[in-house]
Amino acid sequence: MDETFNQLAGGMVPVVHLVQTLAEFASSCGLQFAPRLKNVLSRVLPILSNVTDNHRQAFANAFTFWCDTVNQCNEVCLSNTSPEGDLQALLQQAFELLLNSWIKSPDSGVRLATAEALGKMVDLISRKHLISALPRLLPSILAVCRKEKENPLPATTSLHTVLSLILVNDARSPMIDFLALSPVLNMLLLKAYLTVKKGSNSAYSAQMKNHNEVLRCFVTIREAYPSEIFDFLLHQLRTREEYVQLGVLSVWKHLIFRQSEPWLNRRGEIAEAVNYLLRKQDLKLKKSIAELIVCMASSGYLNKTTSEACIEFLVKQCALASTRKRLSEASSAVPEKPKATEMPVSIPAKKELGGQLRSLELRRVCETGLLLLAGTVPAAEVILWPFLLKMLMPVEYTAALDTVCKCITEVLKHKRSRGEKVSIDYSMTSNIPEPEELFARLLLLLQYPLDTELASRVLTILDDLGPIFPTAIVLLWEEEIPKLKAYISNIDVASWQQIVWEDMIIHLLSDALGVVHDPEWIMSFGNALATHYNLYDDNQQISLLHRCMGTVLQKTDNEVYVQRMITLMYQRSDVSNKINRGGLATAMGLVASAHLDTVLAKLRRILDNHKRNGFLRFVLHFVKPQKIRAVDNVFATLALMYGYTASYAPSSGIEARIEILVGSDMLKGFLKVKAQASKQAVLSAINLLGQAVIKAAKNGTVFPLKKRDIMLNYIISLMEKDEKNSLDIELQHTQEMALDACATLVSVNPKLTSKMRDSVLQAAFGFFTLPMSLAVSDTLFTNLTRFLCTILLTSGDDGKSRAMQLQFLLKRLDEFASSSMEYERERAVRTVLALLQYYRALCFPGSCYVGCTGSYMHLRSSSDTDQSGGAAGPALLPPREALRLGERIVAFLPRCTDVSPVIRILAGQIITILCNMVMLIPDPAGAKSTDDSIELSLAITALQDLTDSTKGKTDGSEVNVLQRVVDAVLNLLNYTEVVAALKGCKIAVCDKVLQSAQGAMSALTQIIYSRGSQLREGDICKIARNLFEAAAIDCDRHQGILAVVCSLAEHSVAKVVFSEIITAGEIELVDDLDKRKLCRFEKIILAISHHEKLSLIFLEYVVDILDHAPVFKEDDAEKGNISDHLTFPMSLCQRSQAATLALQEILRGANDTVKQAVNQCYPRVLCCLLLRIGSIQESISIDMQPLRDMITTIHVFSETVENDDMGKVLFTDGEQRLSGERWTEAVEEVASNSAREKPEEVTNMCTLLWPALERQHDCQRAAAAAALSGLVQHCENTSILLGSLVEALTAHTSDESSTVRLLCVRSLVQMIKRGVTAFVPEALNVIVALLEDKEDEVANAAVCGLSPVIQVASAEVVYPMLLNLCLRLSILQTRHLESTRAAAFEALGSVSKFATGVQLGTFMEQIHKILPRLVFHVNDEAPSVSLACKNALRSISPLLHAQDIRALVNLRTFEFGRSMEYDDFVKEFVKHLVLQFRDKVDIYVSCAIQAFESPWPVIQANSAYFVGCLLSRVRDAVSVAHYVPQVSNLLMKMTTSSPSALVRAKSTLALSQIMNEMEVLNT
Repeated sequence: MDETFNQLAGGMVPVVHLVQTLAEFASSCGLQFAPRLKNVLSRVLPILSNVTDNHRQAFANAFTFWCDTVNQCNEVCLSNTSPEGDLQALLQQAFELLLNSWIKSPDSGVRLATAEALGKMVDLISRKHLISALPRLLPSILAVCRKEKENPLPATTSLHTVLSLILVNDARSPMIDFLALSPVLNMLLLKAYLTVKKGSNSAYSAQMKNHNEVLRCFVTIREAYPSEIFDFLLHQLRTREEYVQLGVLSVWKHLIFRQSEPWLNRRGEIAEAVNYLLRKQDLKLKKSIAELIVCMASSGYLNKTTSEACIEFLVKQCALASTRKRLSEASSAVPEKPKATEMPVSIPAKKELGGQLRSLELRRVCETGLLLLAGTVPAAEVILWPFLLKMLMPVEYTAALDTVCKCITEVLKHKRSRGEKVSIDYSMTSNIPEPEELFARLLLLLQYPLDTELASRVLTILDDLGPIFPTAIVLLWEEEIPKLKAYISNIDVASWQQIVWEDMIIHLLSDALGVVHDPEWIMSFGNALATHYNLYDDNQQISLLHRCMGTVLQKTDNEVYVQRMITLMYQRSDVSNKINRGGLATAMGLVASAHLDTVLAKLRRILDNHKRNGFLRFVLHFVKPQKIRAVDNVFATLALMYGYTASYAPSSGIEARIEILVGSDMLKGFLKVKAQASKQAVLSAINLLGQAVIKAAKNGTVFPLKKRDIMLNYIISLMEKDEKNSLDIELQHTQEMALDACATLVSVNPKLTSKMRDSVLQAAFGFFTLPMSLAVSDTLFTNLTRFLCTILLTSGDDGKSRAMQLQFLLKRLDEFASSSMEYERERAVRTVLALLQYYRALCFPGSCYVGCTGSYMHLRSSSDTDQSGGAAGPALLPPREALRLGERIVAFLPRCTDVSPVIRILAGQIITILCNMVMLIPDPAGAKSTDDSIELSLAITALQDLTDSTKGKTDGSEVNVLQRVVDAVLNLLNYTEVVAALKGCKIAVCDKVLQSAQGAMSALTQIIYSRGSQLREGDICKIARNLFEAAAIDCDRHQGILAVVCSLAEHSVAKVVFSEIITAGEIELVDDLDKRKLCRFEKIILAISHHEKLSLIFLEYVVDILDHAPVFKEDDAEKGNISDHLTFPMSLCQRSQAATLALQEILRGANDTVKQAVNQCYPRVLCCLLLRIGSIQESISIDMQPLRDMITTIHVFSETVENDDMGKVLFTDGEQRLSGERWTEAVEEVASNSAREKPEEVTNMCTLLWPALERQHDCQRAAAAAALSGLVQHCENTSILLGSLVEALTAHTSDESSTVRLLCVRSLVQMIKRGVTAFVPEALNVIVALLEDKEDEVANAAVCGLSPVIQVASAEVVYPMLLNLCLRLSILQTRHLESTRAAAFEALGSVSKFATGVQLGTFMEQIHKILPRLVFHVNDEAPSVSLACKNALRSISPLLHAQDIRALVNLRTFEFGRSMEYDDFVKEFVKHLVLQFRDKVDIYVSCAIQAFESPWPVIQANSAYFVGCLLSRVRDAVSVAHYVPQVSNLLMKMTTSSPSALVRAKSTLALSQIMNEMEVLNT
């Protein structure tokens, strides 16, 4: 501390932290600091004038701590003397500086700190100095209080300190006069009322502290000037300034609570002032007044005279808001978009909401105050009782009656605790209600127990006020009131029924009046009730009032009084309001129970009055349609009154007055009403009338209801949809009531006709489609279900008739149960469940109506049921087939997996009930064993347990649950029911809810798996067709449906399903022949083909169809051959086309399963396709589409087996190749490529193909032969296979079809080429036989294959047929086909090597005949022919034994590809030929002459030149002379007439040679 002082050097401004350090030291160590204050001030004061504004707050705070420390030390030392000497001087100097300068600082913190410091310093400066400073001190502090809005607490505290010092001191008079305090009082009044602002808790705490300091200031002033301050406050209360009045009330409340004695003698003035303020409307002011009233009543400031206005004021404020709940909701209201069916909700504005919240706060203050007075202030009892009873009567105070009743209960409880009797001295009090008036008021207050606890309070008061009522009523209430209290003590808002509660009120009143045997008291009570018609404008309350009045009139026998009161009731009722008129009608019914004729007379008078205005109604319909509503309201009211009159009237009186109740004129007028509310009233009347007839029938009075059909037609018109009012809630209510009335009317006699029943049902079923946007109530569908149950009940008396009606209703409901809209499904399923429960209760007495629980004891066997005697009679029990269990089960299986958990539970219950009913039907004798019955009972019990266990679960295990349900159900279904269930699969799998459809598919699959092996083929066909139709209807779910198809094929007779698939393809082909979009067919094919177990079977089935199906329909094929198709119109067989497309789809959608299947039956598929090409050839002239399909199929097949070469065969020009004459070549090429890729399958394919050579159609045999031709190139050299193959080919070389012959010989040749020499004899025999075939192509094939065969043939084989071959080849050498000629010449050379032995001479004779032809064709235009002739000459030349000729044909110029001078060759060849074989010249000339007729000009030219050279070389004149004339003539003819220049030239050259030779010979 000493070091700190050393830092305070004179003349220097210390650092602000030093001053703060000293302040903290003074605060913590006051006793050590107090002696050093003088030193501190002596060092600080010289520098204060130099302190800047930003440091002044720290210095002012330091002065506050220093002075406070000194004051605390004085209190500890019990010293009240002010410091003296230098310290006093220093303090006064600092005081003056702060007061004159610092407190006026513009900085708010400096001002507040200075004011706080001055408040601490006033206790230390001298009295004299303080008095002199007061004129400046108070105004300065007041100025700071006014300026500081956020935190005025330091200034207010300083002001209180100053006031305490100058006004209240020991043995001293006040330092200031009261008038001088006026500024202070005015300022304090403005701050006396606490205004809580939004902010943190700390801010609120600061406001409260400041408020308390202000009130402490007033307490201090009252201690000095009690009378003056009272007069001042009383005067200020009369001002018009709101905040001043609020401040006065706050001050009064505080001062009265703190000390009430000083002003107790002036309490009348305070009460008068308060009464003056009671008329104020400001809520803040009212709240302050209410608090002051409670304070005054608690402190004894109110008496019986002055308290009534104040207590009524409190009660009035308690009625400001109807409920706390509504205002608390309004305080947090957030605007929401109103629903379509709701009226827009107006959200209060911010200002309005604030006002409502203040009203709520005011109400809370008043309620709390009243309860405090009644419960804790004994002196307040005199001002509360019995005045509070008067507060029960005004209607405007109804909202406050909850609090009033509490207060009355508290007051009466205190009275009973003191042993006082509850009584009312009416002579000493005025305007207190009579007991009848109290009973009437309190009875009507019981109406709304939901809003508040008022009903319970009222019941308590009725019980407490028992002594003022008749003794009999009190005794009744001791028993009834506790029951009513118990009923409303546990109110469930969701299930609350207001009408039930009102019925209980009426029952209480009826019982009370029943025990009172004083007619005058009853009529007095009725008069009291009648006065309430002027009090209420709420129709619900007036409705209850009507009923109460009706109950009163029911208990009196005064007819005049009754007539007067029912007239009053009708006059005071608002018939335009349905609640009001409903209460009136009920009241009339109550009166009618005792005064039927009086009521009917009154109703007749009302009706007659309005019938006179019938013409006016007609005019108003055109002039002022809105006026019609008023008339409708009257008719509606009348209708209701007639209805309730009939309902309450004795049954014995209805039959005699039925004509009055259902008069034709009356009914006609009632049914013409237009407004919905009026229609509802008429419907209620009709319903009540029907119920009255039913009740009469139960009581033994049976009679038909007249005009019943007229009323039903009217109801049907109301049940129909109204497009204009489709969103009208009132319309929905009308329809609810229409259904209810309809259900009642169909129950009465006479029985409904079928036509009327169907009309009613048609209208009723339309309600299932009402959209959810209408917020349709459950009542509508409850009434609808009741109506359908009534229809079921009235359908007949035997079980079969009811079963038929049940099935009819269920069929109609299926449409809605499978709707895409969840709300429609739920409605329908609930209705179905209710119908089944009702039906079970009808046909199976003793069965559970609402479901099975517990041990399910009713699920006993038929024998047990019979023994118990509880079974239904035979007439009630339906036959099992009438229940159609299979159809019903499959209809609701989809609902077991619905997306809605509610629907799933309901569907499970439906299936359980269906199975339960089947179990309850006695089985025929011997139909089932006892063990079977027990097993089935266990199954249905498990089903019930399963349904109960899944309630409320949404864990995604729906499929597992469904499987368990199906397992249980399958134990109950017989074969017929299983078939019916499967036949009904179409609707189930096409369910509009995807999840449900999937569940149905799963269930069907499970059923087929379990019972599919039992199905008959006819049933399988129908089931499959239904599944196919379902797949076509809903393509989005076809995969699941097709999975069911696969299951059906797998677990039943697969071929039947496959047959239906192909049939479906046929149908699609016929229906969609042009578009050829077989969507359904393709998807079915893919599903089956991809099935692991069905793929191979189905592929084989399709191939089998293709293999055996005809091209044309059988009936067309009988008409004639394909060539006659122009005469006989023929149509293609659609089944084969469908099979083709099926195979195509199988291959196109090939996966691993399909590929595996295709590879397993590869030979059969390929052979079938190849043979099918041959079959299609017959239809090409009619339709090319089958050919195109087959080409596509082969291409897809090649892709499936990954044989690209096979696919390329027909890829580009497949249609042209297969539709042309050489289509077999394409088949052969396909087969060859296949054999090349899969040589291991060649044997199997050959085995499949050669039997096809026996088929009826030529093209099929040709296709088989072509395929074999392609396969033999790759056959394995196995003697068994080749032997069979050769045998088959050889057998068909004489086939009627040239194509088959050609291909057979080609195949044989191919075999020989591959080295199969064992069958050369057979092949050679075939070739020799076919060399003379009439078809050039066949002969060509034979001759082309001859050379390869001869090359490997042995001499023993060829030698016997050598001459035959030579002759046949000679013929073929002149054929037009180039290949034939070339092969013939080539073969001639080949067979020449076998010319030996005895046949050599004969063979050479044939060679000399052919030799010129060889020479001619050496120069053939066809290179192949030319080459063949050259080769043949080389082969034959050795046999000629002419070395010159042999040398000539072996020259290099004679080789293939080299140029040769043909003329020179001919000259040389002829020269050597004449030299060697002169004797053969005539043969050569004859051969040449034959060649003159050759079709080829080159050959003609060659023969002409040859003969010219030949004759020119013959040196024999005789020979020349023999040939020259004939030859010359022919050559001359050729020279002149041949179109070929070459022929003419060669002929001319030959003639010249002959002429030259002739000249030589002549010379």
